[in-house]
Amino acid sequence: MTNTEPRPFSINVDQEILDWVTDRVRTSRIIPDAVQLPENKLWADGTPSSVMRDLVEYWKNDYDWRKVEAKLNSRYKMFMIDIEEAGEDIQLHFVHHRSDRKDAIPLLFPHGWPGNFTEVGDLLSLTAPEDPKQQAFHIVAPTIPGYVFSSPPKSPDFNITNIGEVYHKLMVQLGYPKYVGQGGDWGSMILRSMAQKRPESLVAVHLNLVFAGVPSIWHPFVLMKLILRMFTEDEKKRLGRMQNYLTHEIGYATIQKTKPQSLSYGLLDSPVGMLAWIREKLNNWSEPDYVWDKEVVITWTMLYLLSNSAWHARLYKSSLPDLHPQLILNQSIPSTVAFGASLFPAEIAYVPRWWAQGSVADNIVFWKEKQKGGHFASVEVPDALKKDLLEFVNLLPKATKVSLREQVN
Repeated sequence: MTNTEPRPFSINVDQEILDWVTDRVRTSRIIPDAVQLPENKLWADGTPSSVMRDLVEYWKNDYDWRKVEAKLNSRYKMFMIDIEEAGEDIQLHFVHHRSDRKDAIPLLFPHGWPGNFTEVGDLLSLTAPEDPKQQAFHIVAPTIPGYVFSSPPKSPDFNITNIGEVYHKLMVQLGYPKYVGQGGDWGSMILRSMAQKRPESLVAVHLNLVFAGVPSIWHPFVLMKLILRMFTEDEKKRLGRMQNYLTHEIGYATIQKTKPQSLSYGLLDSPVGMLAWIREKLNNWSEPDYVWDKEVVITWTMLYLLSNSAWHARLYKSSLPDLHPQLILNQSIPSTVAFGASLFPAEIAYVPRWWAQGSVADNIVFWKEKQKGGHFASVEVPDALKKDLLEFVNLLPKATKVSLREQVN
């Protein structure tokens, strides 16, 4: 029987699994780079051997999962809940930090790939801001089904629309029938799906990744600008980065959306293989000068190894077809939902505001094109993301904010 009540959850990985990981890392072989690449092309073929040797030595000699596990259990208030969706019983893992402030509003923070629930870490301060005039939040950060501690769906067709329904049911069960959302990567697509399907509940959406389909004929001016390529120099630069991603960096998604099971044997059976797969994305999708902490990188890798599921790749097969123009990408978020975006320069996707107005959302109330930051904004530039989120929420109609506050107090 499905248990719809949240249950406190603490991470306690079986020692047998840790021993297996330790042995695999200890006996791993790092192949040498086959060719000599110039410094500016060092990552062109994937994660360099020099980077992998350094990380693996750290993993062998300095990394301590039990200490990390204790820190995660201390920092995050975690729960499990059973949610039924599309004939599936999903055991959903989620972080839930409830504010003590009476005027707090609910914030849903869905993660993406290769991220995880820990991406919400620096946003948790929003539950108890020092400034009494600053908006406070009840923060909910669920784990994608099949990722980390959330159980994997059995149906191959379980997609981001289903995930959005799972997250909506979670919010309602927690006592938040109305809420706002913030997300990037898969989280951005999950929220867009939710805004289209549940606009009466997800009343405001702030994204840090925005894809867009071709504008409809109902937006002729936008369509004309796109056809004539009427872009500013900055827009050309940002679009150029996205074009480079689509041309040279999209191979991982093609593999994951075609043969997710075959790929997962190699990644889940080789901790070092999973590390290399993830580390490359952390490098290529963030600012060149951002330094990824070794413990964080290996912890993110560990969290994928612990899932023992191919859904880290399978989600691409079930959900990328949903991003075709006739589906999510060409359905605007309705005008009843306030929309905001913060676009960071090292992000893998970009559209100008005028384009977004023709295909993404009907009610854009906040739009900022930032000068620093990348794909993992909540980790790379958390203060900038929090500042923008607060500005966005402050722009919501007073009645909306009142309705968000009253439902939980």
